[in-house]
Amino acid sequence: MDLISENGEVVVKWSAAGVLRGRVGASTGSGSAEGAGAERAEGAGSGQTVVIGAVTFVLSTDEVDRHGDVVCSDGWRLEAYRENPVLLWAHDYRHPAIGRAASVWAEAHRLLAKIEFAPSAFAQEVASLYVAGFQWGVSVGFRPIRWEERRDSRSGAFLGIKYLEQELLEVSAVPVPANRSALRREGDLGGLEALLAELRAATVLLNAEFAEFAESAE
Repeated sequence: MDLISENGEVVVKWSAAGVLRGRVGASTGSGSAEGAGAERAEGAGSGQTVVIGAVTFVLSTDEVDRHGDVVCSDGWRLEAYRENPVLLWAHDYRHPAIGRAASVWAEAHRLLAKIEFAPSAFAQEVASLYVAGFQWGVSVGFRPIRWEERRDSRSGAFLGIKYLEQELLEVSAVPVPANRSALRREGDLGGLEALLAELRAATVLLNAEFAEFAESAE
């Protein structure tokens, strides 16, 4: 199996049909947001787009992932990403970002970020899936700097790659991450209470308008 080469290749960490071991060229991207987000995330009768607040995610850990690889948590280089902290949909480099990382930091054995979703219809649709618990996963795209092979200590069989140092390029919202722990942090509702309060207020307004219309129609 070919190893990572120094040709600008980008490593992405998610599980998708047609992506072999999570490696794609920097110019290809995967998945698409084209045609998505035809509906606006609006409060009923309000005409206002409801913007969901920031949500905290575990981006990566140093456990063995579904590709058999390990990404060392103490090897992240975050300087460039902090200058351009984009959240993409499914590592699709061809479409605009759907959010940004308000902050990104490393803890013991994991990398985390607080993500803000863009006020576009599709971005808010994705955000609502996380807040409602229909989607949990995220994935990192990075440029390998140093790595080594992982091999079975007895047979010498190739198991995967251990990334020792890597530059974070982007974070992506994905349905199934390669890292089992790359998920929305439990209990972080990203402003769900405020969203529900706004929807309840909009419902009251809508009911009042309907009652007024019904009265005038009699």
